[in-house]
Formats: sequence, C-alpha cells, structure tokens
Amino acid sequence: MATLQGLDRGLRALDLVSRAADGLTVADLAAQLRIDRAVAYRIVQTLEEHALVSRQGKRLRLGAGAAALAGRFQQQLVPAAQPVLQELADATGTSAFLTVAHGTRECVPVAGARPAVQQGPVEVGYRIGVRHPLEKGANGVAILALQPPHPDDSEEVTRARELGYSVTSGQLQQGATGIAAGFEVPGAAGASVGVVAMHEFDVESVAALVKEAAARLARSR
Repeated sequence: MATLQGLDRGLRALDLVSRAADGLTVADLAAQLRIDRAVAYRIVQTLEEHALVSRQGKRLRLGAGAAALAGRFQQQLVPAAQPVLQELADATGTSAFLTVAHGTRECVPVAGARPAVQQGPVEVGYRIGVRHPLEKGANGVAILALQPPHPDDSEEVTRARELGYSVTSGQLQQGATGIAAGFEVPGAAGASVGVVAMHEFDVESVAALVKEAAARLARSR
C-alpha cells in the first residue's frame, strides 16, 4: 500500500521524540530518520505549528498538542477496554485493571472490572486514579518491560520482557498477587492490562488470558 512520505516521516519523528526521555536535537532526529537536516527542520516546524512538539533549548520534546491527543485517546480507550476487562475478570475469577503510564515514573489505573462470581474469600480492589511508581506492582513492571533493555532494569522487568508478562506479589497490597501484560498506546509511555487476587491461581493459564486481553486492546487502537 502506498504511503505519504511526508506524513510518514512526521509521524515517525513524533514517535522518536515521544520515546526520548531527555528529548532529541534536530540533528539526532535527522540521523535516526536518515534524512537531511534541512528536511528534519521542516518536519519539526510543522509539528511545532500543531503543538505536537516543543523546543526546550536545542532539544525537542512532546508538546501540549500531543498531551491533548493522548487524553482524548484515553477517553476512547476506557470504554473500549471495559468489555475486555469484564471478560478477563470473569474468565479468571479475579479483579482486572487497565493501567496507563503517567509520565516516565508513575502509572495510574484508569478502569477496572470485578468477576461476576467471586472465587476467593477476599476480593482485591485498587482505587481507580491513584498513581503509584512504575517499578511497583505487576501493572507498572509490565509497562517498563515495553521499553528497550537498560542496565538498571530490575530482575522483574527483565523477566517480564522475556515472558511477555509480569508477576509480582505483595508490592501494592499485602498478600495480593498480580499478573499484567503491557501494550503500546499513542502519546504515552505505555499501558498494561492485568489481574490481581488474594487467592492462589495457575499463573501460566491466567497469564495467557492476560496476554490475549492486552493483544486485543492493542489491536483496538
């Protein structure tokens, strides 16, 4: 299928800027896109006109327009995710959650579902909208596992990257075990879908259902 070269380059440039925690220079952008610096400047100027990137000194970072688009995407993502979460909760007998990265260090649950039939003596529930560090809890670890490998990665993040899902116990709530799988979302560091429960369950079978749910949400973007 034929694509529009200018639009393709602009979208790729926006993606590269979004993934650079410290921002990118125009020279960096030109090198990564393998284009002339003059072309890179025109792309940046176009993105700036739409507030999708902003210049801070010589470095480019996402602009307010990108945040607005991401916010609208999340508003659309939550309704689309709700039936997927409910199916996951009912299939596993656990509470299911959708979590989105909040900046580069935190994440926040934005939607949840509880099973129609409770399978354990105690039901776990996270408060929607309450942020916590990415490195704590299966949902945050799954988001970190989406990023390229880094020397400072924890064993949990490395393991999650290898398996395609994360497993943590007792990090956000004593006695609770969580399983989550990450997926990419526009304008954010990532998202994850997962489950959490106080009772014992078969990790591999539940993980397979969690990964399937994440794949469905990734396709629905």
